[in-house]
Amino acid sequence: MSHIELLKNHELKATPQRLCILDTLQDCGHATLEDIQKIIRDKHPTLSLSTIYRNLSDMVQKDIVSEVKLANRKDHFEISKAKHVHLVCQKCGKIEDFLIETSDLAKEIERATGDKVLDDTLSFDVICKDCLSAK
Repeated sequence: MSHIELLKNHELKATPQRLCILDTLQDCGHATLEDIQKIIRDKHPTLSLSTIYRNLSDMVQKDIVSEVKLANRKDHFEISKAKHVHLVCQKCGKIEDFLIETSDLAKEIERATGDKVLDDTLSFDVICKDCLSAK
C-alpha cells in the first residue's frame, strides 16, 4: 500500500510533509524526531521541529506510526507493523526489528499477577553481528 493510501485509509490528508516523514521512516526503519528533521531538511528547509512532531503525533494517534520508547535513549519512531521486539546494539546504536508475537506473554503476565499490561513493547540490548565481526 502506498503512503498516500495509508494516510487516506486512516482519514489523514496526504500532505507533502507527512509523505516525506513516512518516506524517511521507511528508509531509516527507526528515527528520532531530530534524525527526521536532519534528513528532510533538503526537501523542506522551512519545516520546523514542532511541525514534524505534530504530524508524527497525528500519525501515532491514527496508528500509522509507532513511538518506540527505549530505556536511556531518545524516543524513536517507525511505521506501524505487526507486533515485534527491538534489538538495540549497545556499540553502534542500530535498532533492528525481530518479529515475534508478544501478546501471549502479556496475557500470561496478566494471568499470573492479576495486573493489567498496558504496553507489551519489548527491547533487548545486543551487540549486532556487524559490531561482532568488526573486532
